[in-house]
Amino acid sequence: MGMEMLVQAAADNHISWFSENASVANGEVESHNGVTVIYSPASDPSALGEVILAFPQMDAKTAGAAIDAALELVQRRQVRQVSCWSVVPTLPSDLAARLIARGFSWGWEPHWMVLDLEAAQPEDFQIPEGLTIALDEGSAWDVAGLPYYEPSDGPRLRALAQQEPRQSYHFGAWLEGKVVGHSLLHVSGGPLNVAGIYNVGVLPEARNQGVGRAISWAACQHARRLGCRYVLLNAATHIYQRLGFVSLGNGQTWWMFRPALEMPPLDVETIAFTEAIGRGDLEMLEAFPVPPDLDTPLRCKMTPLEVAARLVQPKSARWLLAQGALPDVIPLCDLGWRDQVPSALKAHPELANRLLGAGGWTPLHEAVLRRDLELARLILSASPDLSIQDLQFKATALGWAQHFGHAELSALIEEHQNAS
Repeated sequence: MGMEMLVQAAADNHISWFSENASVANGEVESHNGVTVIYSPASDPSALGEVILAFPQMDAKTAGAAIDAALELVQRRQVRQVSCWSVVPTLPSDLAARLIARGFSWGWEPHWMVLDLEAAQPEDFQIPEGLTIALDEGSAWDVAGLPYYEPSDGPRLRALAQQEPRQSYHFGAWLEGKVVGHSLLHVSGGPLNVAGIYNVGVLPEARNQGVGRAISWAACQHARRLGCRYVLLNAATHIYQRLGFVSLGNGQTWWMFRPALEMPPLDVETIAFTEAIGRGDLEMLEAFPVPPDLDTPLRCKMTPLEVAARLVQPKSARWLLAQGALPDVIPLCDLGWRDQVPSALKAHPELANRLLGAGGWTPLHEAVLRRDLELARLILSASPDLSIQDLQFKATALGWAQHFGHAELSALIEEHQNAS
């Protein structure tokens, strides 16, 4: 079976799962010129819901108008976030540029895996003694700390179990009579006859005992009984490899959260300018007046140079630098111009302390995240402020290195810290 067909089957299963969840929560599902817009209210009436732009397949000529129409729907609701999920390559090819230009931030990459149930031969694994796994019809479990589960989910899970035809099946795992894990199977069928596994969660105190594998395998066996050929999921752990799952590659997500949603819509010129950067369209860039400050983050939480680097547009990056944009360290590295970093830091040593993105961490934090010893040395040569903490986790770069267990990086930073 072709990988592209299986990736599309994974996308279709996600759309089906998102849509069914919205339906039982009295949400809405609409389609606009190739993008499925799914609104799901929160299970808690006092909380805000969310909107998903699910796996768009849009014509390039109408993509901008389709995204704008979807965002107009969003503006009419009070939601906490909007996300866009896509397969890779995207359709249109410049989807990322269009979304970033409208204020979406770059998100995480789903990693899809597939198991062929006809050939499934999982490695032997030990099922914990006393573990019981059973189909759950929407019980309101009194359990705290179980990932992807809240007691308020009970009504939604009961509604899913009562759908005709039934597509979703919730499983619980009990160890010595206590709920310790769960998983959910969603059958979308289609030409490949697939099911997807979602919301696999295990209590922290019950992990590393085989509960996750057992609850996932129970869902796979149920899919086989329902006549499914393939089971798909979004994960990247050895647990699923041991069950026989193989990688299908990554997708991409983009996100817009409440603070950005509360801002006025962006003007047409700003959107067009950012799209031109994301496409490497020099002719269009030359047609715009140069913004007064090219180093101010856009609504997507990236500077124009960071947008050019993220979307691998060296033409746009060169144009921005020629217009006076600061040669930020990380974008230079991402564009393959690491040899320019020493001169950039010499001319602008303050770049070593510049906060990056929504997380607000420094280039040295980023070097730690990438386990890039050479980059860390380059940044440390500019004598950065090692006491700066990121905005999200409130930790220094040394704290990050210690947390991730990067001994060489920790030693390098401590050496510079002691010398200063």
